[in-house]
Formats: sequence, structure tokens, C-alpha cells
Amino acid sequence: MAGLKEIRRRLKSVKNTKKITSAMKLVAAAKLRKTQEAVVRSRAYTDALKGVLSQLQGGSEFSHPLLEARPSVKRVRVLVLGANRGLCGGFNTNVNRRVDTLYKEIAAKHPGCEIETVILGKKPAEHFRRIGRVYLDAQENISDDPTNWPTQQVCQDQEIAFLKGEIDELYVVYTRFRSAISMVATSERLLPLDKEALASANTATGAAVGVTLFEPNPQRVFDAVVPRIVRAIVRQASFDSKASEHASRMTAMDNATKNASELIHALTLKFNKLRQTGITSQLLDIVGGAEALK
Repeated sequence: MAGLKEIRRRLKSVKNTKKITSAMKLVAAAKLRKTQEAVVRSRAYTDALKGVLSQLQGGSEFSHPLLEARPSVKRVRVLVLGANRGLCGGFNTNVNRRVDTLYKEIAAKHPGCEIETVILGKKPAEHFRRIGRVYLDAQENISDDPTNWPTQQVCQDQEIAFLKGEIDELYVVYTRFRSAISMVATSERLLPLDKEALASANTATGAAVGVTLFEPNPQRVFDAVVPRIVRAIVRQASFDSKASEHASRMTAMDNATKNASELIHALTLKFNKLRQTGITSQLLDIVGGAEALK
């Protein structure tokens, strides 16, 4: 029967798809565990840097060009951290939506300012091309390992642009990882750095208070720590983004596997009903023929 053949073909296709989604879920779970460890280590390093800066700020009025806010903002640059691949639920959509929202917020806060975008990830770049929005630069072939992302060079380029006055503010858009089932697409201003925000962030970590001696002198240590904080924040954002991507993909593939199982069950019932109907019809034909011969 044509109906049975079609259902049998669909059953085979869905079963093969279930095997693929199940395997992808296991791979994403393994990668997530590894990336989670990197997130924890990176946050510890970033918090330690903020703690050093907080101690240096205490009782001293140190200044740094990366901390100086501009009287008027004419050009803003946005650094977007996204994914190279899909099949990860709403991860890419949420990042793109957050970028669109940030564009509106910046335009409302600084009317008439020019907004430039630097992208790490293929999917955000595709979104920009799809809606016809121009970007300054895009790294679309980034590694699956965030430690190999060109964050160091990207941060240096943005710092140089800020110091030269080519940009007045720098934002980063990424997905903050909270847990395997909780991640939030967010944006954060990187430049100019906010002293009060860094100090309050360090206080929230519960860092120990004590007397620290800085060599060769506090000012030189302060000048060295400030750029490192910018790079540490971006590196932290890259680990958060990748962990969120793996978590989203694991959840999406788990849901796909469950849906495939439900579809297999429904198709199997339909297949059995059609087959039973065919068998019953054949039996009735046989019985009817036998009765006609009597």
C-alpha cells in the first residue's frame, strides 16, 4: 500500500534524525562541561583584577585615558560576540535582538552619533547582511575554542581607536552564562571604563580587605591593570558566549530528540492501524469470496 510505504519512509527518516540530534546533544553536553570550567576560571581572574584596581583606587586619584569620558559622543563602536553555527535554539536570535535594541538605545541617548560594529561570529554577520546593516569588520571563521579567538588583538585595536579619538564609547554584546538552562543576551559598556562600577563589582565579590604594597609604584601598576581589565572582560564575555551556545544547543537537541520520539510513536500507531485495516479488508474479501462459492 502507498500509505504504508510513505509512513515507513517517514519513520526511517525520523529515526535517523533522532540518532543525529541525540548525538549532538551528547557532544554539546561534553563541550559545555569543559567550557563551564573555563568560565569559572576566567571570572576568578577578572574579579582578581578588579580587586587590584579597587585597592589602587582607594585613597588615590589615579587617572588613565581609558577612564576619561568624552564631553560629547559622536561615534560609538559595538563589539558583538556570536556563534558560527545554528541549531542552538534562540541563542543567535537573542543576540541579534539585543544588538538591535542596543542600536536604538544608543541612538536615543546620543542623537546623531555614528555607530560602528565589529563582529566575532558568522551568524551575527549574516544577520547584518540580511537586514542591510553595514559593519566595520567581521571575523566569521573563529575557532570553537574561545581561547583561540582574536580577542587580544581586537581589544588592542579598540583601545587604540579610543585613545586616538576615533571612537568615544565602546560596547560589547554577548550572552551571559548563568546555568545550563539560564543565559541572558546582554550588553555592557567597555570604554570609557566606569570606576564606580568596577569598585562596586569588586565589593560584591567579597574580596578580602588588607594592606597591599605595589611595586615599582601604584601609578605604574594602575596604568598596567586598566587595559588588562578591558581585555579580561572581553575574554570573559567570549567564554560566557560559548558556554551559552553549548547550553542552548544541548537544550535544543534534547527537545528535538524528545519530539522525534513522540513523532515516531505517533507514526508507529498510524502505521499499525493502516496495516491492520489492510489485513482486515483482505480477510473480508477472502470471506466474501468463500461465501460466494457456496
